[in-house]
Amino acid sequence: LVQDRGVLGGNASSEIRMWICGAHGKDNRETGIIEEIMLENFFQNPQLSYSLWDMVLFDKTARQDNLTLLLNTSCLDANTENGKIISITAWQSPCETVHTIKARYFADCSGDSILAPLSGAEYRWGRESRNEFGESIAPEQADKKTMGLSCLIQARETDKKHTFIAPSWARKFTKEDLPYRLPDMNDPEENFWYMELGGEGDTIHDTEKLRDELISVAYGIWDFVKNSGEYDADNWELEFVGFLPGKRESRRYVGDYIMNQNDVRDGGHFDDIAAYGGWTMDDHNPAGINTKDKPNIFHPAPSPFGIPYRCLYSVNIENLYFAGRNISVTHTAMSASRVMATCALLGQAVGT
Repeated sequence: LVQDRGVLGGNASSEIRMWICGAHGKDNRETGIIEEIMLENFFQNPQLSYSLWDMVLFDKTARQDNLTLLLNTSCLDANTENGKIISITAWQSPCETVHTIKARYFADCSGDSILAPLSGAEYRWGRESRNEFGESIAPEQADKKTMGLSCLIQARETDKKHTFIAPSWARKFTKEDLPYRLPDMNDPEENFWYMELGGEGDTIHDTEKLRDELISVAYGIWDFVKNSGEYDADNWELEFVGFLPGKRESRRYVGDYIMNQNDVRDGGHFDDIAAYGGWTMDDHNPAGINTKDKPNIFHPAPSPFGIPYRCLYSVNIENLYFAGRNISVTHTAMSASRVMATCALLGQAVGT
């Protein structure tokens, strides 16, 4: 298991801190490995500390037979012959060590589909045109726009006053700048997800630049909460600012089938269902916080809906699988399949 960060969990890690979402409906719950992990977390970590959550995930991998975990390790190259990956080369930075990893099968669960450009696997980027798959919520013309990235923050209310002095480079906001995005300090699940940027650019190669802009937005939003006079926020303090952006969309692999909006809307009644989704088609505005339009639109989707096995392996690299937001789906279908509990089921299907 090659992981480019020092902790596990992806968008749910202590570095990003997005909660794990899945299928809607009070009687719907993802089972299997994801439920095993969540139950273990509730037992070992009832206070829901992110440091202990990192420990739960690390413990699961450390005690798993026949699994070698390589943290802080980035995939650099792939050796591909006759449409098949023979090995990958990875760099483990703390150890200054190069690893060559050979396998019969490779599963790219990186989200960014790092093995696509390295192996020559077919992939897509951006939004399909409305006519290509007959998707009513797709734009009329295809483009390279995606959903953006967010650096999340966490705050807490205390029993004493805390001042906040924004850095000079923090972005300035007024109430008029934030239609549909006013922070709700009475909502225990407020995580400021709408602080989003990058969908109009390159959500991979612009990540560092976008991180800087997102941090400016984050401190600017907190300055608005603390110092605008719109909130009774004297006793609130900023507890966490994520310096690792959480991504929603980038490269998507092409499999034997490309699942689309109509498949999701119709319930995904495939003969090779490998996993189930159940989130709505939650499409975010590519402009993110730079637009005063709504940040996202929830397009109805049944819960659950089936996702076929044919969307989990490459159409042209015979031993390459994938699981996560990078499976073989259109932009509109991905807006429903990208959430983490669904990705967990996809990962278990591929592993099986």
